[in-house]
Amino acid sequence: MEEILKKLDSEKRDRIINSALDEFGRNSYDKASTNNIVKNAGISKGLLFHYFKSKQELYDYLEKFVFQKMIDVILEEIDWNETDIFNRIKQITIIKMGVIDRYPGIEAFGKTIYERKSINEIKVMIEKMVPDLYHQVYTKNIDMNRFRDDIDFDKIIQIIQWAIEKYSEEQMELMKKNGMKLDFLKIVSGIDLYMDVLRKVFCKEGEMEND
Repeated sequence: MEEILKKLDSEKRDRIINSALDEFGRNSYDKASTNNIVKNAGISKGLLFHYFKSKQELYDYLEKFVFQKMIDVILEEIDWNETDIFNRIKQITIIKMGVIDRYPGIEAFGKTIYERKSINEIKVMIEKMVPDLYHQVYTKNIDMNRFRDDIDFDKIIQIIQWAIEKYSEEQMELMKKNGMKLDFLKIVSGIDLYMDVLRKVFCKEGEMEND
């Protein structure tokens, strides 16, 4: 299926994917309408079912697409020479925002996945896609010596993620609500302010500088 979709021009492929993500994201699986999907994508129903044999096959494809697309772009664009976990997480957040900007329905659809699957099921799915992904992304080449010894490193990562990702999600939602174009520079400047606070909490004296 993926090979067949690749033969489509990227603009049409993105229209189909975005329309389907939006429809499934706004409705339950049962209420999601393939008629709405083809209408909003500007294609015929016959064409949709040429690529996807059923509504369930389309949903299953999107479920894998959401995670695989995020993973692929992160692994491709991340700066592996970055040794500061704060900057690494900021990079990942910016990369994710870029993917969401291209596929706006990912956020809403992602929430439906977490409603239908357990955290463990999702972890197993991601592990099959890229084994040991967490270790690669959050620890490879990261300098752990700058952090306080009395705080678990994994907890530090989680708290930074929660703070930065929650902030970026709120800002993106606010811009969307106000009909504004996604302003990466504004969001990044806000991220930097939060990171300055977090550095003071988690880093040893003399290790708080932003590389």
